[in-house]
Amino acid sequence: MSKRPRRAVLRLIAVAVIAALSIVVGRTPASAASWDCYIYNPVATVAAVRGMNRIIDAAQKGSGGALTIRLHLGGSLPINTTNITQAVSDGVVQMGDDGYFLGNIPIAGILRLPMLIRTEDEYQKAIAIMEPYIDAAYAKKGVVVLGQYIYPFQVMWSRKTLTTLSDVKGQKIRVTSPEQGEFIKRFGGVPLTLGAPEVPAALDRGVIDGVLTASSGGGNTWKDLLKFNYRLGLNYFNSIVIVNKAAFDALKPEVQGKLRQAVSDNMPWITQTMRAEEEELTRKMAAGGMTVTPASAADVATAEKAIAPYWQEWASAHGPEAVEALGKVRQMLGR
Repeated sequence: MSKRPRRAVLRLIAVAVIAALSIVVGRTPASAASWDCYIYNPVATVAAVRGMNRIIDAAQKGSGGALTIRLHLGGSLPINTTNITQAVSDGVVQMGDDGYFLGNIPIAGILRLPMLIRTEDEYQKAIAIMEPYIDAAYAKKGVVVLGQYIYPFQVMWSRKTLTTLSDVKGQKIRVTSPEQGEFIKRFGGVPLTLGAPEVPAALDRGVIDGVLTASSGGGNTWKDLLKFNYRLGLNYFNSIVIVNKAAFDALKPEVQGKLRQAVSDNMPWITQTMRAEEEELTRKMAAGGMTVTPASAADVATAEKAIAPYWQEWASAHGPEAVEALGKVRQMLGR
């Protein structure tokens, strides 16, 4: 079966599942908009999911019953994590927490280039440059961007010994972007792309040896399957809250405003909560037996030197707009 028919079948299945759930939980008043929101996180207790629930609660209360939103955890619908952009575009779901968007919004990969952005302050300056490019790319797909939050630095974890950069060689590492994959390849590793719901089984079966994630993300969720944490920060992982434009335009302006405000109010909360959790969770995992190793200055310098040429290679491969955008970001960063 070709990719297009398979995608169409999955969309039909997703629509059917959502319709069945609607029958089970009951109907909303005819005057109210009833939305479905799909997120890639399969665990309800992580900060990102708690933050999305805060957004939904605030938006629903603010709308006075004019908007209801049902949250679906990762893996609960037949929507691959890399297809959330398309699912929202097609109206399979009306809202999404989109972290694996690079196949659909490639220009946003500038924010994921390894070792390019090194602090949250630098990230905020970079996103100010990148927002118009990202918004325009989503708009072409009939999708509206409401906001985004970021996870702490993506660092390396493994079942096998991983305490220096040289230990990457030969290991199968799950990555969250092609850009991370390029870094792993340049140090002799084998990058693999998997959605979050697939990771535990892949670790358990040895399909992958390790992952790139933050302690406050997958690190804490999958800690029982991992033994080593090598804290070389490659990049921040941003997640973008998106909605279907037609569904959004159908809302009354005041309801649109309440939804935008709910997202705007809670994006900083998610980022700050995960930042605060990162150090404490890492400390607890070390106390519990995880081998946690800070990256040496020598390894950081080696990593930067190896990957820096890739930044321009990446932009050139993605066209003039990417070259322009990366140029602005590098000029701002001074690198």
